[in-house]
This record gives sequence, structure tokens and C-alpha cells, in this order.
Amino acid sequence: MPAPRAVRAGLRVMRVTAALALLLACACACSAQTVDTTLWVTNGTVSCVARDAAHIYLGGQFTRVGPATGAAAAIDSASGAPKQPYAKVTGTVRAVAPDGSGGWYVGGSFTAARGQARGNIAHFDASGNLAAWNPNANGTVNALLVSGGKVYAGGSFTMIGGETRNRIAALDVATGLATNWNPDAGSDVLALAASGGIVYAGGNFTTIGGQTRRRIAALDSTGAATAWDANADYTVNAVAVGAGVIYAGGAFSAIGGQARNALAALDAAGAATGWSPNANSDVYALAVSGDTVYVGGDFTNVGGQARNRIAALTSAGTATSWNSNANSTVDALAFRGGIVYAGGAFTNVGGQTRTRLAALDAVSGLATSWDPYANSTVYALGASNGAVYAGGGFSSIGGQARKYIAALDAATGAATSWNPTASSYVNALAVSGTTIYAGGQFSTIGGQGRLYLAALDATTGAATSWAPFTNSSVSTLIVSGSKVYIGGGFTTVNGQTRNRIAAVDASSGSVASWDPNANSSITALAVSGNVVYAGGNFTMIGGQSRNYIAGLDATSGAATKWNPNADQATVYALAVSHGIVYAGGQFTNIGGQPRTYLAALDTVNGAATSWNPILDHPTVYALTVSGNTIYVGGTFTVAGGLTRNGLAALDVANGSVTGWDPGLNGNIYALAVSGPSLNAGGYFTSVGLESRGYIVGLNASVVGVEERALPQPAFEFAAPWPNPIAGSVTCEFELPSTARVSAEVFDIAGRSVSHLVAGGAMSAGRHRLQWDGCDRSGHRVTPGVYMIRVGTPQAVTERRVVVLR
Repeated sequence: MPAPRAVRAGLRVMRVTAALALLLACACACSAQTVDTTLWVTNGTVSCVARDAAHIYLGGQFTRVGPATGAAAAIDSASGAPKQPYAKVTGTVRAVAPDGSGGWYVGGSFTAARGQARGNIAHFDASGNLAAWNPNANGTVNALLVSGGKVYAGGSFTMIGGETRNRIAALDVATGLATNWNPDAGSDVLALAASGGIVYAGGNFTTIGGQTRRRIAALDSTGAATAWDANADYTVNAVAVGAGVIYAGGAFSAIGGQARNALAALDAAGAATGWSPNANSDVYALAVSGDTVYVGGDFTNVGGQARNRIAALTSAGTATSWNSNANSTVDALAFRGGIVYAGGAFTNVGGQTRTRLAALDAVSGLATSWDPYANSTVYALGASNGAVYAGGGFSSIGGQARKYIAALDAATGAATSWNPTASSYVNALAVSGTTIYAGGQFSTIGGQGRLYLAALDATTGAATSWAPFTNSSVSTLIVSGSKVYIGGGFTTVNGQTRNRIAAVDASSGSVASWDPNANSSITALAVSGNVVYAGGNFTMIGGQSRNYIAGLDATSGAATKWNPNADQATVYALAVSHGIVYAGGQFTNIGGQPRTYLAALDTVNGAATSWNPILDHPTVYALTVSGNTIYVGGTFTVAGGLTRNGLAALDVANGSVTGWDPGLNGNIYALAVSGPSLNAGGYFTSVGLESRGYIVGLNASVVGVEERALPQPAFEFAAPWPNPIAGSVTCEFELPSTARVSAEVFDIAGRSVSHLVAGGAMSAGRHRLQWDGCDRSGHRVTPGVYMIRVGTPQAVTERRVVVLR
């Protein structure tokens, strides 16, 4: 079925404290054990899944499949391949730093690494294994620095290493505990560098180290601010050490007592030198090599020359002839061995197609053959000992191009060579012997022109001669005997009038006379015996009034007497088993009974049975039955009174929810079962503590696991209202005692969007916050799912908010 046009989701509370880390790991252990960690992931929504014994076929809105590395990767500096074991960081990584011994530190907004709980900061050893080191920051870590036997961290946290530390801290390299060094920044720290025992910090703060220091400061070994006071008028995103100077990049227009646009060199007194490259937009990254300063950002002119987002500057502040010309932002830079490594949002740099990661020759500026490919933005880079360490919003490094359709090997999890390459989205798939039937929005697939419908050779991926065509998209299809039943938004098939539903001969492609003639879209089909069950948005089908669901005679196409009569809401999913039709969608009444989004219907009279799991939110998009269990996928967060985020396993007899809970962080649009294996596709980025992008393999036999209750949070956080929102949202929380409180809004990928409270002390009692739906710059955020996170030094609690257009 197609991916939904709008996202509707409820709330989900996440409770995290240092004391709860072990309990959380135990509570998630049953989920983590069910995840197939070898299965490759996609870079976009998976809308449909089909299986045979050896393959998992995927269709959707993706353009690539690759190994599930998570949001951080150690990449071989020669081959460009990600090194195993994969870091599998679940969330977003914004900082990386080599540890000097072959390992590396990562920081960002994440909850786990390699299947173990980690709060926003982690360490991997020289073998790539996750170290026990666990400072557990309660907010985003934006910057990391290894210097003088300590790990310095900057970000938006208020607690790290077991101590209250506001946005900047020094951590013991052995224990992860915070040292006494405590500059106490008044707002976010975004960048760190060190020279001669002094730590330089950049960010959004106006106080740090006990002094007023605007957005950039020098901190001594005690954590106190030195007399060095460069005083930037706006954000400092990057700092780097040069010969006798400190370079700063950001969004400022004045720093060190001089007008300096986005770039400056500051002397030992904090005054701006004559170095003034004058970038015409923000600078995000700096790397220094001798007298050359490499800069990355969003600019198109710097150093007196047109330079798109990346440049090399001389000691005089002029641009060199080095011109790698990136087509989108450069967010990270690292220099090693005559190579400039770049990361960002670009897809072309150095004269070559390079997707978000590239190695550029330091002399010519041309891209080398090194081409790792990240499936989303790279925010951080480090280089050491034959490896390039990358962090970002990606879930995979490497992989293969696959446009909207792919096959994964069920045994190894990797992509097969099968590559039909569709011209647009694939919404529906069905396997029949050696043929894969596909429906969607494409006009070419398998190397041939095919309008919205095709049959593909299961070995070669080539389109067969089967070539019926529709005049609009196909949303669902099912193979039954000699027929392929199709549904969607079309009104003709092979030039014959067939309104939104039709039957096509599975061999010849000719259109059957069967013509139920629906008056609106079909989104779900199921076949049992001589009945074709249809769900959708129609109110007339098979010559009768039928609201959103109907049974159709497989011979005549006429509507049967079966008439559950859903209440003005689309039916998106159908499954038939043991004389019962299971239906899912957006309805609240069906079969003559109140049923919220999911129902079991008698195949004789259409009446709803007593089976009634009760979901908290629409919509159900996928259903599949395996033995005594029915798996349900959608946008819900509660099923049968238990937290089940988008995926649940229910008893087919009584509707009770089993203990099986993979713990997804998003929505499910497609399900397929083969033996003990369940594959779920949709829009999600993690499953339990595992990083997963849009497709997951789960052990469907692991049911009935005892759930473990988590302790209540240290403060109450009420459900935000209204929710979803088209304007602003209000939320309330109650503190049992006075505490320092931070409140921040994150997107579904874990990126910080807006600060609501910046760590100030609040008294005991009830407090109200409001978010206007805008980011820090005042622009309306894009529609989607966001998390409002409220934290104290003792606990962090989140609530989900859905932003509409």
C-alpha cells in the first residue's frame, strides 16, 4: 500500500536517568534479541514488502540500500568501505574525535550504540568495539576534544559524567566521570579546540568560566575564563588553532573588535588580525594545514572569489586556486596526508558525484576515487590511523543504488544483484513463482516502459512481456490463481473502463470482464474462496452502496450481502484467516460496533466479533496473520492498553496483546511473514536499541515475553495540547522540588530544533511551556513528528508532538 499523505501519531513517554540505565537495557533486551542485525537498510520509506523462501523484496520511496552502520562509521581511508564491527549509533552524531590509540569518541543526540544504552556520548576502542566508558549526557553533545589526558565535551547538556555540568565538561578518559573543571556555560557550546593548555570554546553562550564572554572564550586549567575576550556578535560554529592565532567560523559579522563576516583570525589578546576572508554566508567547519585554512559552510563567495561552500584560504585571507565547488552545504572537514576530507549535504564536489562524503586532493581540489556514500547528512569528521571517522544523520555508509525497488538476500541480509530500477515509487508487490508483480506510480521498470503495473523476472529483474497498463497509480495488488487483482486510483486498464479495481490475467495481461466499478480509491485487497474483499475510500462498489469495505463475488464482481459498513473513514488493510476478515484503517465504527481502527469481522454476516484490541490513534496500514498471531502495523502508540509503537502482535482468538515489543520509533506501512521471520517496512530509524532505517527483520516466534515495568519519572509531564498542531502547542510539567530544568524540541532524527528552557532553576510546582512550532531562526518547521524533551539532573522525559501543514 502507498505511504500515507499525513502522519498521525500519539504520545510516547521515554524515561532516562543514570540510575535507570541498567533497567532500560534489561527492558529492551527482549526486543533487541529479535532484530536481524545483518539486514541492509534503505534511505527512504518502505511502502511494501513481499517474500519468498530466499528473498525479501522491497518497494517504496528509497533510492539506495546499504549496511546498517548507524549514525557513525569508521571508514577505511583507502577503500572507502565502512569498517566492521559497525558502530550502530541510534540517533544523530554531531561530533567525533580520535582517541589517539586507534579508537574514537562520538557525541550527538542518540540513545544507544551497538545495541547498548548510551546517552549522547560514547567511546569505541581500536577494534571498533563499544567501550564501557559511559558519561551519559542528558542533552546533545555538539563538540568533542581529546587533550591532556581528558575528553572535553560541549553541547546543550546539563548533566554528564555523573555531575551537573552546564554545556561544557572535562571527562576522565578511564572512568568517564566529570572532573572538577567546570566552566558552566550559559548556553550551547558548539565547538572546541585546544592550544598550550588553554581550551577555546565557541557557541551561543554569553557567560562562561565565571565571566561574560560572548560566543567565544578561552578557558584555563581551572575552568575559568582568561582575559582573552574576542566578543562575537553572533554564533561561533567552529574554532581551530593556527600558528599564533585562533581561527573562528560562524554566523557573526563582528568579532575581536572588528567587522568580520563569518571568518576571523584572533591574536593572543583576542583581537582580530588583518585576516578577513569575508564569507557571504555561514561557516560550519575549519581545518588548518600549515599556512592554509580550509573552510566549509553555506557560502558562495569567500576570500575575494566565488567559492561554493568549500575553499582554501591563504595566510593573507585570499582564496587560493583550489576550488572543489560543492553543490550543497559542507558541514565537516578533516585534513590528513595531503587529503581534505569533506562531509555535509552535497551530492557533487571536486568535479565528481560524491554523496555527502568526499576525499579532495589538497593540491588540485579534485575528488579522489574514495567514495563511501552516506545516505544522509554528515555533520562530523576525524581522521587517524588509516581511518576516517564520520558522524551524522545517516543510517548507512556504502551500499548499492536501488531506485524504489530492491531484493535482499534473506540469509545474508545484503542486496542481491536484482535491480529493476523503477522511474517512480513502488506501492505494491506480490510474489508468484518466478514472477514478481509490482504496482505503483512508475512509467518504466525492469528496463521497459510499463505504466503503473509490471511483472518482473525473479532472477534477472527484467520486465516480462506481461504489460497491462492503467491510467493512474496502482496502490495494492494480490495474486489469486490465474488472476492478478489490482486496486488504486485508475479509471482505465488496457484502455477499458475499470474504475479503481480490476482483475488481469496473470499470464496474458488481458483484462477480465470482472468490473466492480468503485466510486473512489481502493487501498486494500484480500481473497478467500470465491470472495474478493476490498477496502478503500469508496461508498459504491459492485453495484451496491458499501462504505469503505466490501465483499465482491470473484466471478461476477457484484457486491455480496457482506456489509460491515465502516463509518466514513478509509480501510487501508485487510487479512483473512479462519473465517474472519481482519480490517484496519481509520474507522471508529464497523460491523455494527465501536471499533477503533482495527476489527475482526465475521465472513458470513459482516458483524464485528468481540475481538477488540483498541488502539490509541489511527491509522492501521498493514496486517498479516501467522499461526495464532496477527501482526498489526500503523501509526498507533498504544494497543490493548500497552505501549506498542507502530507494531504489535495480537492473539487471533481474544485480541490480547502479546509481550512481543520490538520498540520502533516510527510508523509501519508493510508486513510480510515467512516462517519465523517477520519483515516490517515503513518510516522509522531505530528498533529497540538498534539503528534501523525503514526496514527491519524480526523473529516472529518470540512472543509472550514478560514485560518489565520501568520506575516512574522524577517529575510529571502531561500530554501536550493540542496535538497534532497547526500552530503552537502547550505542555505542563510538575516538579516535586526545586531543580535546574532544560527543555528542548527535537525532530524524529534526533536533531535539536528549538530551545524552550536553557537550564535555569525552577521552583517546586506546576510549570507551563509553549512551543510555537518554529525553529531557532523563527521559521516554521516542516510537518512531521517532533519530541519535546524536558530534563532535570535527575530525569529526562519526552512527549511526542505531530506538526501539520
